[in-house]
Amino acid sequence: MTAFENYFKALKKALKIEGVFEVWPDFEPVYDEREYAWTVLRGLGEVLLLNCGVCDGPSDLRHFRCKECIEKRCKIAHEAYQKATGRSKEKWQTIFLCRIHMEQ
Repeated sequence: MTAFENYFKALKKALKIEGVFEVWPDFEPVYDEREYAWTVLRGLGEVLLLNCGVCDGPSDLRHFRCKECIEKRCKIAHEAYQKATGRSKEKWQTIFLCRIHMEQ
């Protein structure tokens, strides 16, 4: 269990709201679906990087909103990959969910 999972578990217990959510509280996704990239990493091959931006989500496939987001963005990336390379991409073996912060 991650530190954040422990935090939310303890918060539910402290507030006596045990049945409210399973692992993560609900959230509204906030991201730019065009903020993705693919690259080759030694030992992993081609990987897909998805920038979660300022989304308050847990970046965890167990949460249904994260799963929906990833599926949608993978489809967009697949189409862009095929257009850019002329090859079809069956599946991304590795997907990185990240928050890229830039100093303005």
